[in-house]
Parts: sequence; structure tokens; C-alpha cells
Amino acid sequence: MHTTRRLHNGETLALDVPDAANLPPAAAISVLSQDSLELEINSGSAHHLEHYLATSGSTLTHDVQLRDGLTLRHGRYGGDPASGLAFALAVGDHEVYGFTVPTLDLEGLTALLSQVQFAPDPAGPVLTPGGSVEWSPFRTHDVAQVVELTSGGHALLDIRRTRSGVTRQSTAGLDVRGGKLSRSAESDRAHYAVLEAPAFIVYGVPGTIEDMDTVASALGQVTAELA
Repeated sequence: MHTTRRLHNGETLALDVPDAANLPPAAAISVLSQDSLELEINSGSAHHLEHYLATSGSTLTHDVQLRDGLTLRHGRYGGDPASGLAFALAVGDHEVYGFTVPTLDLEGLTALLSQVQFAPDPAGPVLTPGGSVEWSPFRTHDVAQVVELTSGGHALLDIRRTRSGVTRQSTAGLDVRGGKLSRSAESDRAHYAVLEAPAFIVYGVPGTIEDMDTVASALGQVTAELA
């Protein structure tokens, strides 16, 4: 199966997973930076937001209008008055969401987000930071794609944009359709396979340890490219 997903910086991931029975809508993750502060930004469907709020025990109880007319909904992260804010705003058919550190109050959050342009797109919203806000130089633009395999198992593909001059392809691994394939050691606590391609590094995380061989085999047929 083939799908595309817009990264927050406007680039487009073209993903082909021949062993997929289904590719549900993906989420995108990036990090904004303002001085020494970093703010992780996620985007996805309403289902992604609902899951995010449910797992963190957060409720969006208030809203405020940003300068560009978008409505920012917010509430205490985890319902804890001492915690930061969980927040979300609808951009077209997608939700953009995240949470703040306790030292970033509502005024600071709205000031930061008001310096970002949010453009809707069917393949995912595009964010353009400006003013004192920029993309973090320490983090990549990522896509999280769940894959339902034809074998009946499932996997999470953690797809990370490579960074020019920083990300270097490994010399180890097996040459496959989409790049170079390797996998974690049996002794590692986390089990995953890795596909290294020119534009993206893809981590294939199995739903269960029993799916590890199936996921590694499936990842050997994957291509992740810029559209």
C-alpha cells in the first residue's frame, strides 16, 4: 500500500509498504524553539487527539482566540494545577496538539503560537514559524505510521527526516529495496528494525516481540522518499 503524509515543514513523505493490509491516518511530530524553550507539536486526526488526551488524563476546558482567528483549546495537562497546559487547535481536517512545561503559561503559549502560520492541507497541516520562533535545530520532523500487516500482525513505523550533515548512513546492514536494513540486538531491551534511506530513517517497532521477524521482513520491502 502507498500513502503520503505532509511533514510540518511542508515536505511530503511518500511511503510504500507492500506488506500492509491497511495504513491508518498517520501523525506528524516536530519541535518548535523559542530562545531556550522547546515545544513539541503533533498533528493528526481527531482520533489521535482523543487518544492523546485520554492517555494523559487531560481535558480541554477553555478556549482563546489567536491573532490569525484560530481557536486554541486548552486545559491542565493531566488535570494537575501544577502541570503545564494541554492544548489543541483545528487546522482544516487535522488537529494540532501538544503540552507545555509548567513555566510556559497561557500568555506565553498564545504569544508563541501567534508567531506560527498554520496552513491546512489534505495530507497534513504545514507550519511556518516566524519572529522569535523557529524549528528546533536538535530535533527532526517525524511521522508516526501504524501498519496493519497482511500477516495479521501490526507495527509502528517511526519515520524520521534525515538532517543534512548530521545524519550519516550506517555501513552495517543488508542492502534492500528502500535502503539499508538492520535490526536491534537480541539482548536489547527494545526490539526494532531500522531502514536507512537517503531522506528518512525508519524504525519498525513490532506490536509484540513475536512479530519481530515479520516486521523486519516487511521493512525490507518499504520505501520512504520525498514526494
